[in-house]
Amino acid sequence: MPKKSNKETHASNIMAELYELTMPGELIGKEVIDASARKIGIVRNIKLTFPPARIEVIIKGLDVEFPLPMEVIANVGGVVQLKETIKQAEELEIRDVARLREEIANEIASYLR
Repeated sequence: MPKKSNKETHASNIMAELYELTMPGELIGKEVIDASARKIGIVRNIKLTFPPARIEVIIKGLDVEFPLPMEVIANVGGVVQLKETIKQAEELEIRDVARLREEIANEIASYLR
């Protein structure tokens, strides 16, 4: 049987984005703190891709959105703490967190209409 090219293999992947209906939820909407104790964003959603199985957390920051593998998360409590410093994101202020949460809540609400 001929081997599929990377392009064909990539096209057969299945991807799903997961959201929660409360803001902040167990994970969605929580503040993300990197290893340098900087508030870098909030969790926008969770992205599942398979095969092979891969789980990523999508972080929304100031003018940037990026995926992080679940393995980078050190702890989830009142905030999401990371094991690494994330250089591509600026530090947020409290008002930024509130604005980003509102944007995500509006996005989720639009999916439910």
